Amino acid sequence: MDFLWLLFILLSAWCSSAERHSVYWNSTNPNFLWDEYTVQVRINDYLDIVCPHYKRGEIPSQEAERYVLYMVELEDYEACKPHSFDQLRWECSRPFAAHAPEKFSEKFQRFTPFTLGKEFRQGESYYYISKPLHHHGQECLRLKVDVVGPHSPNNAMIDVLGSKNHKQTMEKDESENGKNEQIGAGGVHNPSNRLPA
Repeated sequence: MDFLWLLFILLSAWCSSAERHSVYWNSTNPNFLWDEYTVQVRINDYLDIVCPHYKRGEIPSQEAERYVLYMVELEDYEACKPHSFDQLRWECSRPFAAHAPEKFSEKFQRFTPFTLGKEFRQGESYYYISKPLHHHGQECLRLKVDVVGPHSPNNAMIDVLGSKNHKQTMEKDESENGKNEQIGAGGVHNPSNRLPA
């Protein structure tokens, strides 16, 4: 009987474990060079957006990358242009933060008790775009997030840190450990009074 309880607890923990997927939101991330940077998540996973970060004096303040990020519909994603203030998700506006880069987290959950929270559905795609604050160019960084099933063979994220070596290390760890474990920190919602560009 104790064995059945232990098996039940282990199975419950395995089914409910969430992964963290980090996306470094800056123009030097090579994944943004491709037409469609895509991350696959499951319900209860987290997407961590890591904003650009510099040490004081590393670059002039006016050259530091800053972005306003939006969650948009497919049409706005393709045009890379938000159409509503309501689509604003976060603002990467502190590139010289004292201790670490700003991070914002999105939890992919079916239901949320928060008014600013989003609800997500398995089998759907969600779209993020940004507009730069550090210049008025047409630079567009965009991300597609697919919410896949709990036991889909394609559950692996496309990229975590934007490097092939990291992907190979994660794949190796995944094959050795049976699953991919990551550590990540949460973020805060940063409301803004800026209108879409």
